[in-house]
Amino acid sequence: MWDFRTGDNSLEKVLKIYDEDLQARLSSKGVEKRIILRTCNRLEIYYDSDVIFDDDIFPGSKFLRGEDAIRHILRVSAGLESMSVGENEILRQIKEAMEQAIKDGRSNKFLSMVFHRAIKLGKEIREKTEISHGKVSIPSIMIDQIGKRGLINSKRIGIIGTGKMAATIVKYLKKEENPIVTIYGRNEDAGKELADLFDVNFRKTLDIPTIIEECDVIITATTSKTILVEKGEIEKISKKMLLVDISNPKNIDENFINPSVELLNLEMANQIMEENRKRKEKDIVLAEEIIRKEMDKIYTKIAEGEIEGYISEIYGRARSIMEDEIVKYNAAIAAGKDPSETLIVMGNSFINKILAPQTLALKRMIREGKTESVRDFLDSASDFSDDESDQKDFSFEDPKESRNRQDQNHQLSQMP
Repeated sequence: MWDFRTGDNSLEKVLKIYDEDLQARLSSKGVEKRIILRTCNRLEIYYDSDVIFDDDIFPGSKFLRGEDAIRHILRVSAGLESMSVGENEILRQIKEAMEQAIKDGRSNKFLSMVFHRAIKLGKEIREKTEISHGKVSIPSIMIDQIGKRGLINSKRIGIIGTGKMAATIVKYLKKEENPIVTIYGRNEDAGKELADLFDVNFRKTLDIPTIIEECDVIITATTSKTILVEKGEIEKISKKMLLVDISNPKNIDENFINPSVELLNLEMANQIMEENRKRKEKDIVLAEEIIRKEMDKIYTKIAEGEIEGYISEIYGRARSIMEDEIVKYNAAIAAGKDPSETLIVMGNSFINKILAPQTLALKRMIREGKTESVRDFLDSASDFSDDESDQKDFSFEDPKESRNRQDQNHQLSQMP
C-alpha cells in the first residue's frame, strides 16, 4: 500500500503507473483475485493469496497481511486513514473498487465479503459518531480556504478537470454565493455533461495562458501524471491569483517565485486536517471500538466457514464409507452369509472407520497437553440428545467444493 504518509514521493511515482501495467504486474506473479483501491491520496491492492512482492516490482510500498490488512480496510472505510479524518468520499471509492473487481471477474467470495462489511461498517460509524460532521473532505476544506480569502463571490474560478473530483468541487462551489465557474478540459462530452448538470460554463481547452487570463482562481483536479501549470507560466502572472492543486500527482509546479501568486496544495492543507483530527479524538476512539467489534465478527465468520468446510468433508467421507459398506453387505448376502451377522460386521466396520480419525486426533491432543479443550468438546457433544441430532439437517457437500470454500477463507493480504 501507498498513501499520503508514504515518503520519498513513492505515492506520486506509483500513481503514475497506468492500470493496465498495474494489472499486468499482478497477473505476472499469479495474483488473479484482487481489488485495487486507487484515489488521489492512496493506492492499495487487496488480494487473496500468499504471494509476497519484491520491492523491485512495487518500490516503496508497505505490506500488510491477514488481520492487519482486514483491520486496515475497515479503518479506511471509517475515514480514519484519510488525509482529512471522517471524509465521506472514500466510501464511494471503496464501493466502486469492489464493483469494478467483481465486473472484471477479479474478486472472489472472501474479498467481496470483507469489502461489503467494510462499506457497511463505514456507514454505521458515520451514523453513530460525529466523525463526518463539518468540513471533512479535501474539496470542502479547499473551498472554505478560498472563501476565507474572499475569492468566491463574483470571482472567476476555473476548474481544470472533468472527472469525479472536479464534479465534487463544482458541487461545493455552487453552494457558495455567486461564483463564476468555468470547467476546462479536453474531454468535451464529460465537460459539457458536468457543465449542464451544475449550470456552469465549459471550455474545451487546456491552454494554460488562456485559462490564467480568464480566471482569478484556478483549481486543478485531474488524474494527469504530469505537471499542467508550469513554473515559467506562473512566474509570468502579473495579477493577484490563487492556485489550488488537489491532484496527486501534483498538477501545479510549486517551485515558482511570484509574490502575486498564492498556492494551496495537499501538503499545505495538512495543518488544517490535523486540527480537524484533534477535534474528533473522542469520535475516533468510538470508531476504533466499533471496528474492534467488527473484527471479532469477521473472524468468527471466517472460522465458521473453515469449520463448515471440515465438517462437510467428514460427512462426505462418512457417506463414501457407508456406500462401500453397503456394497460389501450386498455381496455377502448374495454369497449366502447370515444377514444379522453381516449387518453387525458392517456396523462395526462403519463405526471404526468413521470414528478412528477423530479418536486418534483427540488422543494426540491429550498427549500435547490440551486436555481441557478435549474435555470441553466432549462435554459440549454430550449435551445433544439423539432426538436433537435426528432433527438436524446435516447435509454435506462434495469434498472438492468444500476445499474450494476453504480456499476462499484464506487471510486477506494488502499489497504490497
